[in-house]
Amino acid sequence: MQVPSLSATLLTNTVTSAIAGLLLLAAPNPIGAFMGGVAPWLLQLVGAGLALFALSVLLVRRTLPGSGSTTGVDWVFALDVTWIIATPVVMLVYAQQLSLWGHLLLADVTLLVMGFSCLERYWLKRMRAGAVAV
Repeated sequence: MQVPSLSATLLTNTVTSAIAGLLLLAAPNPIGAFMGGVAPWLLQLVGAGLALFALSVLLVRRTLPGSGSTTGVDWVFALDVTWIIATPVVMLVYAQQLSLWGHLLLADVTLLVMGFSCLERYWLKRMRAGAVAV
């Protein structure tokens, strides 16, 4: 099995983040109810953050491969890892408010982000070793 390129990884991260962000902005009430009564304003805030993140990841992707710098990819990786670490904390703090479906949704999204972060880390190591055209 071939490892997806960094460009493909960042594009997929962009698309999934943008879709999630736009869904949270457009339909916070039904999503909040599905998750167990999460406040719509909170989901809109997360949605706006995801939309901005998606735009930023797209801009980082556009600098590949010519920049020679890993700064943008480092930043995307750090934010993905932050999401991974923050999700279990949110799940514990809001355990009583979240429904089973809310917990499963957060866990599934975190698994997806973990996949992105593993691929980003792989490509960062290769870029630093000078062994890759991204």
